[in-house]
Amino acid sequence: MRQAAAFVLLTFALSWGAWGLAILTGSDAAVLRIAGSFGPTLAALILAGAAGCTALRQLLGGFTRWQAPARVWAFALGATAAVGLLALWIDAGLGGTPDWPGGRALLIAPVVFLWVLLFSVAGEETGWRGYLLPRLLERTGPVRASLALGLVWALWHLPLWAMPGDFHAEIPMPLFATQILAVSILYTWLWLESGGSLIVVHVFHAASNTTLGLLPLIPGEGAAGLRPLWIAVALLVVLAAGTARVMARRA
Repeated sequence: MRQAAAFVLLTFALSWGAWGLAILTGSDAAVLRIAGSFGPTLAALILAGAAGCTALRQLLGGFTRWQAPARVWAFALGATAAVGLLALWIDAGLGGTPDWPGGRALLIAPVVFLWVLLFSVAGEETGWRGYLLPRLLERTGPVRASLALGLVWALWHLPLWAMPGDFHAEIPMPLFATQILAVSILYTWLWLESGGSLIVVHVFHAASNTTLGLLPLIPGEGAAGLRPLWIAVALLVVLAAGTARVMARRA
């Protein structure tokens, strides 16, 4: 657990240092936001590099594993979009008037996907799923490992609520934490089913963020209130509970 603890401490130091500077200076500069988001990956590379070439090769080896089953790729690419659309449909049935995305959303989706992949997701997943998750799985089962990682991951985001202009301020912290814990289980399932592929989890993370960027689920990002997001998170919890049950049976 020493390696896991060292990773968490270094990640928080790197990310919170950059974000803290933005908060103290009142800056909404994208460079500080992006720099902070790369804390997990930088921490993983530093610690693996310090441990030697073998550890570094093991860490980066996840990028060579792309031959996952078709159902895994389909889930990674489309699961969160399906959940988001279902949440909007349920919200509409409850009297909501969601601003359904049109053709323009489909056209810009690849651009949004690439942006979040390169300038957000690339800074996280090599650390969370490439470095921390395998070390947690050495000590406990996949469900407990997912929840432990999810708790750390949720806490890591805390400074963003004080970041000037950040959308996290529009989301209640308990709701966000619930969502993080739920999707953490889904990430672990994808990682296990793909043989430890970092490509698959990067795609899932980028697809999830693209969904939030294009669907009107968050106040200030197109939603009229929090109900669509509450519904989406509830659906994710149900999906995660079923996934956790499957993983627990196989463990």
